[in-house]
Amino acid sequence: MNEIQSWLTQIKQWYQPQQRRDINILINAVSNAPDSIFGAMETERHSEALAYWIDSCQRLGFYYQDIAEPEKAFNYLQFAYAKLQEMACNPKLDPGMKRWSLKRLDRMIVAMADFCQRQEDTKWQQESTQLIELHVAFMQAQNNQNLSYSIDPDSC
Repeated sequence: MNEIQSWLTQIKQWYQPQQRRDINILINAVSNAPDSIFGAMETERHSEALAYWIDSCQRLGFYYQDIAEPEKAFNYLQFAYAKLQEMACNPKLDPGMKRWSLKRLDRMIVAMADFCQRQEDTKWQQESTQLIELHVAFMQAQNNQNLSYSIDPDSC
């Protein structure tokens, strides 16, 4: 069994109803994801693993927000955003995968800005503004690749 399949099996354990209370499974899976998940999509399992990883980061964000630890919550959202940025800038990835990453970045920034706007401390409002400015600058540097379509624009 390759490392992606092994990792996918591990993370899917948490998604079982009886395991959802053990947040450590999710934390461990996100922290120990194989680097190959963030490379070229070679198989359907590979794509599935990346989707689980992104979802897990978001779920950890919700978890920490629910227990009133906004810094940790935001860190998981930032982690997912950073990995997607890394993929979008990876010269070894094909243009379709880069576009996919850029589109996911657009969705992530909305989630991150929404998170910031829901926080009571004014520092989060400033964080939201800065996030948006940095995202716009990053996307401009990508020459609007997120607006280009591959063969099937609905596949993203």
